Amino acid sequence: MKKNLLLAFAALALGVSSVSAQEVTYVEDCSQGTLLNKNKDNWFITVEGGANMLFGKHDIDAKIKDRIAPNAALYVGKWVTPTMGVRVGANWIMPKGATTENGMYRKMNAGAIENGIYPEKFMGVGPEFDVMLNLTNWWCGYRPNRVYNAVVYVGAGAYWTSYRGYGNKPAVEDNLHWRNAENTLMFATIGWSNNFRLSKHVDLFLDLKYELIDFKKAEHLAMAQIGLNFNLGKTEWNCPVTAVCPTWKYTDAEGDALVARLAAAENKVANLQQQLDACLNRPVKETKVMDCEGLATVYYPINQSGLSSREKTILKSVAQVMQENPDKKYILTGYADNYTGTEEINARLRNARVDGVKNFLVSCGVNADQLDATVDNNNLTDYGVKAAPLDRAVTIRLAD
Repeated sequence: MKKNLLLAFAALALGVSSVSAQEVTYVEDCSQGTLLNKNKDNWFITVEGGANMLFGKHDIDAKIKDRIAPNAALYVGKWVTPTMGVRVGANWIMPKGATTENGMYRKMNAGAIENGIYPEKFMGVGPEFDVMLNLTNWWCGYRPNRVYNAVVYVGAGAYWTSYRGYGNKPAVEDNLHWRNAENTLMFATIGWSNNFRLSKHVDLFLDLKYELIDFKKAEHLAMAQIGLNFNLGKTEWNCPVTAVCPTWKYTDAEGDALVARLAAAENKVANLQQQLDACLNRPVKETKVMDCEGLATVYYPINQSGLSSREKTILKSVAQVMQENPDKKYILTGYADNYTGTEEINARLRNARVDGVKNFLVSCGVNADQLDATVDNNNLTDYGVKAAPLDRAVTIRLAD
């Protein structure tokens, strides 16, 4: 394991100088998203046509075949991102249904369907604006050659309507013409377009659409249309470019230098191991060993005197032992290492630590008369600066 780690460090050191001599390649990484195209890119023209069915208060009285009518639309739009786009265009509809005798759009040359209910037919032309969301690119990530894309959209617009009516002449068939109804229908729309890619610049789609065309009368249209999207200019999206570094290769001279560095590193590791073994085998001086046996020892981080949750858990167990032995007394001794900090700071830490332990034990139900809090200005272990964390403590032991 040590040899593998050293080999990796050596390879890194030698490779830095050689990688600059190798060729770095750059590739697009679509996992990081896509970049915005220029304003002239990603435009499209849509043409579509199909059938609609009118739903309203009296329309259900007409036969279904008499409610199916044509519609068509033409749009110009732009995809701002692979998932978000907008379009604006013009709609043409010729809905059919049923209405009352005095209905605005009653067919003047048709008889009654039933008492007081007559066929209805009108024509509407007007603008529409939609906001589009490509669900496939949003959920599955952008892919330029995907065959199918599901697009949903919401929008609004208006229809200027016309009706079939007679002029001032006698009501004869030859005098029946389309006339301005002088009535504008505001509408809201929602749709789902199923796009199939025929080529880079042409899509075939099936569009299912719903329109609320009269807010007061709650009349609405259901549409099914087929059409074509003609994509203009650049249709694809670029991804961020990332650098791909080549695999490092070494010359014979570089390989020899690597072997030499590896041998030197192995010698250094062996030398450090010998020093570690010698340190572990060194006898411990008895004069530096202090009798630290007692009930518990609480340790602190440098320059800290507060109790951690772990130390509080230990002290709760100590408190239970003390409560079970109310006739015994205990000595609490506060320490601070003498390798760091000033004497004034260390004196404050010793007192704060031992007082904190005593107060916590008393809060746990220990009789304060059982506790004798004191401080020791010497190190607890005196093993040296490397063992200083062992000297930041409060010891708890049974009084003699």
